[in-house]
Amino acid sequence: MARMPIPTSVADRPGALLVIAARTGQELARRRLAPLGLSVQMCGVLNFLAASPTSQHELGEQLAIDRTTVVELIDQLEKLGVVVRHRNPSDRRSYTLVLTPKGRTFQKRAARAFDAAADEFFGPLKPAEKKAIADMLRRMITSADRQLKELSA
Repeated sequence: MARMPIPTSVADRPGALLVIAARTGQELARRRLAPLGLSVQMCGVLNFLAASPTSQHELGEQLAIDRTTVVELIDQLEKLGVVVRHRNPSDRRSYTLVLTPKGRTFQKRAARAFDAAADEFFGPLKPAEKKAIADMLRRMITSADRQLKELSA
């Protein structure tokens, strides 16, 4: 008998289902990105930098990645020749991260691979259902973030 992907003990618990969905989606993305030599986090960094150059600190803040991991990710992306660090002229202790021309091309390939995994994951849903789940997740994330900030204050 085939193993059910959702344990019956959590089948009616939205929080647990969300965790299982995230883990399953991450695994699909990991498998799509692995042939490019990328992790899901590395892909996230490339996508963030594609929007505009940023500091290591800002990257970590925006992607919720600790300082040590940011350094490790950027080291790996530098070795691939897709990211460079430039000293920030107004603050010599900080670096601005920039995609190289190779990095721009590579980021587009990575985004396509990630999007293919997302298409695979969300395949069973109709377009209106995908939009609805995205809207619900945005509201949930925004509300939880607000609550976390209030608890931290």
